[in-house]
Amino acid sequence: MAMTLSWSGRPGRPKITPGLCLLAILCATGCGTVKTTGTARTGTEQLLLTNAWDTALAKIDFRPLTGVPVYLDTSNVAAVDQGWVVSSLRQALLTQGVLIRSKPEQAQWIVEARVGAYGTDSYNKMVGIPQTTIPPTLTGMPTGTIPEISLLRKGHQEGIAKLALFAYDRASGQLVWTSGTSMATSSAKDLYVAGVGPIQGGTIRGGTNFIGTKIPLPSTTNASENGPGPPPDDNRPTFPFSAAPLFRSPAAASDRESFAP
Repeated sequence: MAMTLSWSGRPGRPKITPGLCLLAILCATGCGTVKTTGTARTGTEQLLLTNAWDTALAKIDFRPLTGVPVYLDTSNVAAVDQGWVVSSLRQALLTQGVLIRSKPEQAQWIVEARVGAYGTDSYNKMVGIPQTTIPPTLTGMPTGTIPEISLLRKGHQEGIAKLALFAYDRASGQLVWTSGTSMATSSAKDLYVAGVGPIQGGTIRGGTNFIGTKIPLPSTTNASENGPGPPPDDNRPTFPFSAAPLFRSPAAASDRESFAP
């Protein structure tokens, strides 16, 4: 682009041209800042834990307790997301028709819950040259830190939840029901290729994202296009993570009403 700077008739007063204005704009500098905040725990960690817990809880069949007034004992439930864990237990019981009482003396059975695992694990893999520090050992050799040069880097986080419940008769102390142990995991994956990424996946994200943007992937072909799937296994257990009640007294309607709050 050619730019000419001409002078007016009066000495010492330059004539302003469009080219000079454009040069002034290009040479101008500016800056801006965006204020961001962060919580003590990341959203990814919270989703990993609560999703794993919800999956493990969904495997438990509470129907053997349906219609029985129970008191939920959560004194042995210790988890960082205490509110979510206890509330989801109550919701699961109520959804399947269990009658929850606020005091032990109002209940016929006591349901005790416990948490065996509630935490996260993570690991990272990298293909390339890791960050290297050159020590000042040789005279004349430059020292400093060589940054990481990665061709492929993968991060994997996993949430783990394990829980179990059992019920006993409040009056006799006899064991009446046990859920067995239920365990589930959730995952979050981050992939960088030649420094480009993250390409995110995992069970908590519901798909594949590239730098926060969902990547449209071909959906799984439904059964109507490929014909019917394999026949169901009639021999499989209906509720593999729950056990039938060991004992259940035939409480009459009047007995149930006596436990009204």
